[in-house]
Amino acid sequence: MSKEIDISIRYLENVLSTNNSTLILSSTAAVLEAVSKNCDTTNVDLKRSIISLLRIIDKKCFLNQEVDTNQIKFSLQEVGKLSVKCPKSSQKPKADPKVKSNAEFREIGTVPPNPEEENIDNLLSQLNLKKVPSFSPAFPDIGDDSDDENGVTTKQKEEERAEQHGQKVCEEEVVKLPDGREIRMKKTKTVNVKQTTKHVTISTKSANMPEVSRTFMNARKGFDEDEEEENTNFGGSSNMRDPFERFRSMLQDKDEKIEAIEGESTEPGTPGSSSKSKTIERTSEVSQKVSEKKEKDGRLLAEHEASKLDKSNLFAKQVDTYQGTSLIDRKGEGSYEENTLIRSALPQNSEVATPPKMHVVEYMMMFGDDKKNNENEYLKGTTISSYVRLNNNLTTHEEQFKKKIQFEFSTAGTSSTTIDLDNLSDLLNQTDFNCLRPPAKYLEDTPRIVELPKAIDWQRESTTTPQEKDLLLEQDAAEYVIFREKEGKVLEVRGGPKDALVVYATQSSHSSLLYQEAFLITFRTFISALELVNKLIKRYLYMSLAHDSQSESIARHTFSVIVRIIDEVTQYELDVDLITSVTSFVYRLIHEGNFTYSRILRTRLLDRIKDHFDIHAVLGTNLCKPKKPHDLFDFKSAEIACQLTYIDSQLYHRIESAELLWWSQEQNEKKSKNLVNFTEQFNNLSFWVRTLIITQSSQKERERHMMKFVKIMKHLREMCNFNSYLAILSAIMSTPLARLEWSKNIKDALKEHTAVMDTAQSYKNYRALLQTAKPPCVPYIGIILQDLTFVHAGNPDTIPSDRCNGAKNMINFLKRWNQFAILDSIRKLKKWNYDIKKNDIVVQYFNGFKDRVDEERTWQLSHQIKPSNRKSKT
Repeated sequence: MSKEIDISIRYLENVLSTNNSTLILSSTAAVLEAVSKNCDTTNVDLKRSIISLLRIIDKKCFLNQEVDTNQIKFSLQEVGKLSVKCPKSSQKPKADPKVKSNAEFREIGTVPPNPEEENIDNLLSQLNLKKVPSFSPAFPDIGDDSDDENGVTTKQKEEERAEQHGQKVCEEEVVKLPDGREIRMKKTKTVNVKQTTKHVTISTKSANMPEVSRTFMNARKGFDEDEEEENTNFGGSSNMRDPFERFRSMLQDKDEKIEAIEGESTEPGTPGSSSKSKTIERTSEVSQKVSEKKEKDGRLLAEHEASKLDKSNLFAKQVDTYQGTSLIDRKGEGSYEENTLIRSALPQNSEVATPPKMHVVEYMMMFGDDKKNNENEYLKGTTISSYVRLNNNLTTHEEQFKKKIQFEFSTAGTSSTTIDLDNLSDLLNQTDFNCLRPPAKYLEDTPRIVELPKAIDWQRESTTTPQEKDLLLEQDAAEYVIFREKEGKVLEVRGGPKDALVVYATQSSHSSLLYQEAFLITFRTFISALELVNKLIKRYLYMSLAHDSQSESIARHTFSVIVRIIDEVTQYELDVDLITSVTSFVYRLIHEGNFTYSRILRTRLLDRIKDHFDIHAVLGTNLCKPKKPHDLFDFKSAEIACQLTYIDSQLYHRIESAELLWWSQEQNEKKSKNLVNFTEQFNNLSFWVRTLIITQSSQKERERHMMKFVKIMKHLREMCNFNSYLAILSAIMSTPLARLEWSKNIKDALKEHTAVMDTAQSYKNYRALLQTAKPPCVPYIGIILQDLTFVHAGNPDTIPSDRCNGAKNMINFLKRWNQFAILDSIRKLKKWNYDIKKNDIVVQYFNGFKDRVDEERTWQLSHQIKPSNRKSKT
């Protein structure tokens, strides 16, 4: 028995006495991982013992059933005995075409690569082909306000681009001879490339002369490769070729001078075997600067400058294992990091933006053909258009966001974690149902659901093809899906049967990544998580049993979708049925020898079950009560704004997209607990602010408190925390406070804020403020819920049968596109986090905002301060 297995089994035996489900489940996961790494996972008895152990543990921890501890210990002993009998072979067995036990988890949307190219050289080749695009910022054209038409106007534009690339490759080969000796050969190559170019364009124009342009260019190139710099051809006649081409060819030169070190082997290995390891470190930095200057007769009219800095860093390692001359194993891992920073001297445009007329017309058509209420249709266009603008703004900021990718690969496949979304503005050029392309095949989704979906034991479920047509077993469902068609081009998905939409989200071809994202975010509007998981498991099991590569690719994509759903499943959905279906699927994966997939799925499920949230951890502290109670003026306005933002950010990041969708349909508090916590925070803060102001004994103190909150609002607006910002603003603008007399200073200070609460044109001013905000940001959730409710009520769930040749129960995915347009922007805002540390003293002063009076008491205090003019009746 390996040391790792022994330790994990002993630890699990010890934690059984604690009866702590979390500890027991975590320890069981450690046993599963240790066995899968150190044992022969093809042994039938070992797989049965692992499944038996997991079943007992799951009954105890997941299903809360009474289980004898001795039974668990007996199963553990069986696992330990079998792990001793079934050690992992040092030589990798030939892969079974039916089962890919070493297959890596693949994110949704990735295309299966060619196995011959799954190596570090191909990774480096792809990276070398990646070019940083030319930076072309758009500067405003400043006109000439002079009346002199005879002057000479000069324009000068400078473009500078500097590139610096460094690459270090270390190759080491270890050969283990039959006599026990070990030979090591190592070589290292370092390449440094520097390139600088500068373009200057000067244009001159006068009243009597045409425009004349002159261009100057200056370029410098440098290449350094160890001590062979004089032999490089870079910068000569072949300037356009890849500067690393010669470097890679030299690595393959077998006549290179190598260093051989002979000695005794310090690592266990098979005599006659060999291994090669290659490590790559690559850094790249590209800086670009563009400036423009316009003069007239020596007088400066306009001057603009912008710069962009692109950095990337790659670290990768690959290990190849040979038996003789045959490659028997290949594994690799690494990380790739990108960082882009754009700086511009352009002034910020803070004017309230009106939605473009083009979008308004398109979204009017999208919501229907009713032209009776033009004002209402304009508001519909304003609603969706504002999220398109917000999405574009966030996309711009995402380009400057640091991206880091962790990856690993092996002879069984390549994993990736990158998901690139297309621009929603192109997608949302919507029209009505008249532009639908009918499907080539029809299979109506006739609802036959009499009972709610239940858990399925996937170890006993048959995966044979049923007699009737089952779309879940089809490789491609594009012929059953309804698309939008424009000028003969097939565009985005518009609807189809439920099963066809499920299949289309998991197929490896013809499906767009944007559709897959929209499906995963909005599927709960037409199918439950349990029903969808059951359908996907059925599809995976059927495809994994096929022998062709296309079905295996579909199985990997389907598994990726299952993992994604479990990753984002809510606490409300984590019932006994869902847990039972997933755990039985895990047993099936182990039975098939796929320990990698089983560990991934079980770990994700365990993470969601352990993800309990205590709001006291955010709103409360462990500090003792101070001897002297704190006052509002004991803290700086900026610090109060920071702590309000900390609380809002913590609560906002807990909200799931499913909660927002459910609330727009049902207003069910049980399903949307995190959303309820967030909205209660808004209401409690607003009443707390009212209370602090109106309970003051004098007008001077009331105005002093009012001005303090105005300063806090200013900081909140600068931090883009619009939740607390509008909570305080709604308190200040509430009728019990607004009816009182306030000084001119207070009124003037509130002028720049009150317009944000204007409800005209669907909160146009607030939407404009949100669109121009720089993340991180906490939006006002009330407007989002209003918009989602508006989309839900204004769009049918299914496409009218007369628009799809009489077919019924066709899911209207156009409605889901609109929901996705809103939710995707909100999801992107959650990518950024505030760098704020919790200040327990300030949070203790807030006291969960419990020190507040209710609405009725607020009105009583308001009338005590300023009695009503009406005479009271006796």
